[in-house]
Amino acid sequence: MRHTATVALTVSLVIVLAAVCWGQGFIYGPWEVAPPESEPNPSWYGYTGLVRTPTALISTPQKITGVAHQVTLDDRDHNVYGATVGLMPALEIGAARIEDVLQDTPIPTYATETVVNVKYEANIGGLFNNPVAPKMAIGIFDISDHVNRTNYLVLSRSLDLAQASVSPLPQANVHIGYASAEREPAALDGIFGGIDFVAAQDTLAQIEYDGEDINAALRYYPARWISLDAGILNSELSYGFTINSGF
Repeated sequence: MRHTATVALTVSLVIVLAAVCWGQGFIYGPWEVAPPESEPNPSWYGYTGLVRTPTALISTPQKITGVAHQVTLDDRDHNVYGATVGLMPALEIGAARIEDVLQDTPIPTYATETVVNVKYEANIGGLFNNPVAPKMAIGIFDISDHVNRTNYLVLSRSLDLAQASVSPLPQANVHIGYASAEREPAALDGIFGGIDFVAAQDTLAQIEYDGEDINAALRYYPARWISLDAGILNSELSYGFTINSGF
């Protein structure tokens, strides 16, 4: 039954992707600003990041981003819904609703949990008067500890590839950080890192190590306000979409 449902959802995603690609000429508007794949993107868990790991980038002020993905954890399929809001240039808040989370109880049980996240960017470039310094952010995943409260610090640095690449966005972003989870085992705990870059027109590639697994995803933007996401998380196929309120 589970295999049949997974195949059906995968086929549905392919059909939607094909339909959107066919119709993108009707929904594209003129791109007079930076392409969406160059903007800070939300992770799949309600904070700006890659797939699971956070980055030092902050969501654009007054921008609201929503995500919906299906992932497989502990041999169970989970639907994850999240949202991220940029409150000001250096501060964002987000939340995620995660279905079928394994509870820390004597008898294993599963429940749906809502986590709240916050992230603040420290302007170390301004502090040390160094315009090429990496961005640095500190944050908390799951402030109320419904799943596993995690504190983290992360650095992000852009690499200019303009002279070595014909990519539509001649730039890659490298991220490295350290996370401390309230309880072990935890996926986001210890040293983590990753990279994102434009793999093709309107397509962002993301590769990360979350402290436990190597994950990867592709985000395809058929229009500025939406990306279709597919990737490997915990060695399992995961997919979904991201919607942006504006830039």
